[in-house]
Amino acid sequence: MDSPSNPLKANPLKAANISPSSFLRPNHPRPTPAAGSAPVGASNAVAQATLVARATTPAVLVDASPAVGTVSPERQSLDRQRRNGASWFYWVAGLSLINSVVALTGQEWRFIIGLGVTQVADTLAARSGTGWPAAVVDLMLIAGFVLLGRCAIRGQLWAFLVGIALYAADGLIFLVVRDWVGVGFHAFVLGMTFRGLQAARQLGSSP
Repeated sequence: MDSPSNPLKANPLKAANISPSSFLRPNHPRPTPAAGSAPVGASNAVAQATLVARATTPAVLVDASPAVGTVSPERQSLDRQRRNGASWFYWVAGLSLINSVVALTGQEWRFIIGLGVTQVADTLAARSGTGWPAAVVDLMLIAGFVLLGRCAIRGQLWAFLVGIALYAADGLIFLVVRDWVGVGFHAFVLGMTFRGLQAARQLGSSP
């Protein structure tokens, strides 16, 4: 015959003299992560690694458009060639001035690159004994070549053309007196100024 059930075993709270409390909650099972999802700690580590990589990687911006105001090396070379050719007009004017001062002071040496016209005027002035007409002619011619050099450096083609024509005509004086050294230097200066003229034309035609 079965013995009656023990009331202490039926209710363990009563056996331990513990009254049911509202603060006691039943244990809920922890949610299991879905298949294929990364743990929370792993996702945090990946996020931190991404932030560190972004902070340490320098941002490189590549601008394919050309900078405003830049000049190509070809145009720089042409501009330098134009200026070099135009500067010979200054050399002709300066050396002609020195030749005139030397001639009017009674000395014999001179620069070959100087103008033959001024040398002829200075010679005639020395023979006649009056130097001021020759000085006026010299100053007008020298000032004219200075003006041509200034305009040629700015790229004005007419200045090159007029200067080359005048200096070529001046070289005929050396050719008549058979001063071959003077003819050779005139030909050299004409070649350099002609190169400046070509560069000025290319710069004027190119965008």
